[in-house]
Amino acid sequence: MSTAEEAIVDNQAADIVEDVEFVDMAFTKELRKATKDVHNLTDVLVNAKFALALSDDEVWYDGLLAFYELYKFFETHLPERLLPKEFYRTAAFERDFDYFYGSGWRDSYEPRPAVQKYLEHLEKITAQNELLLFAYSYQMYMALMSGGQMLQKKRMIARKLWIFSKSDDEEQQKQADKEAEVATAKAADAALKKDDLEARPMPAQIPVLKAKLRRVFNNHYGAFDDDLRAAFIEESRNVFRLNIEVVRTIKGVNRANLRKLALAVIFVSGIVLAVKFALK
Repeated sequence: MSTAEEAIVDNQAADIVEDVEFVDMAFTKELRKATKDVHNLTDVLVNAKFALALSDDEVWYDGLLAFYELYKFFETHLPERLLPKEFYRTAAFERDFDYFYGSGWRDSYEPRPAVQKYLEHLEKITAQNELLLFAYSYQMYMALMSGGQMLQKKRMIARKLWIFSKSDDEEQQKQADKEAEVATAKAADAALKKDDLEARPMPAQIPVLKAKLRRVFNNHYGAFDDDLRAAFIEESRNVFRLNIEVVRTIKGVNRANLRKLALAVIFVSGIVLAVKFALK
């Protein structure tokens, strides 16, 4: 690591300590309490729906694609005082889609009906008060930095623990994917600049970004009158309700779950038969 890179890491570490220590959580806890029931319902649905399918690439990328349009809306409709540019994820999503679907994915892409309905609602509340749109962006970017990170970790763990055999074609594709990932990583390293830190935050940056977003929330929520606070809470609850409808549209989940269940049955059956033969 170069001296310049070490300096960046040291500065980030100092920022983490300073930013995380001094964020008032009172308003955050109030909002969390007001949305706890619908938040828990969403968690139950996600955990049930993706119990076995999380490590499936098609499911993972379709999930990203399902929510992509919403993040794009936030980043094109909210001023920087409500959504600083370092939170922008649209370009990072699009690079992921270019990698997985190919550069022509936009040619056949269109938002699914549940997303279109969601966007219509966002248009409506934005016309009323952009602070109500912030109710959505706050929850969604916090989810991306918290729940999204956890899902990514679970996905990687599931892929590592998935021990069932694959076909030759799948092995070849896996090797090709690995080589492409290595090439992409080398290209990214070669082009790395300081500004690239904003393109895709490292885990060490996430506490800083979360603290910054909480400060933006505190600065505005604390100044709300009773009517605006009530409307903000209601829209914060609607985030989870509308997200549930989008989650239900993610493709390939049943196929992936059934495939992995079938492989699990075959695997367990094989072990049972092997034990029986060994005991004879």
